[in-house]
Amino acid sequence: TDTAGNTATTTRIVNVEAQSSPPPPPLDTTPPVITLTGSSTVSILHGSVYTDEGATALDDTDGDITPNIIVNNPVNTAATSTYTVTYDVADAAGNQATQVQRTVVVEDVE
Repeated sequence: TDTAGNTATTTRIVNVEAQSSPPPPPLDTTPPVITLTGSSTVSILHGSVYTDEGATALDDTDGDITPNIIVNNPVNTAATSTYTVTYDVADAAGNQATQVQRTVVVEDVE
């Protein structure tokens, strides 16, 4: 009713609904990618110094995770042989990258 005494003839219905929670973020199921820096095969002379060129690791969610790479570098330049250096990394969600390898051949001095 208004101040002049007129009564309303219609009503308005308001429905109040509970707000739903936002959907959970999608699960991270994409593994990171390791990329070798330098050649996949390296030859060095027996007794020389070997410095590995390393690798980089990128993840679609975590970005650059290069510092998390675990390197297994068994190269012994005092012994002629062929060695395999391996690089492994996982992202924060636990997705393991495909292992990357570098072959290092320690050759005799001729």
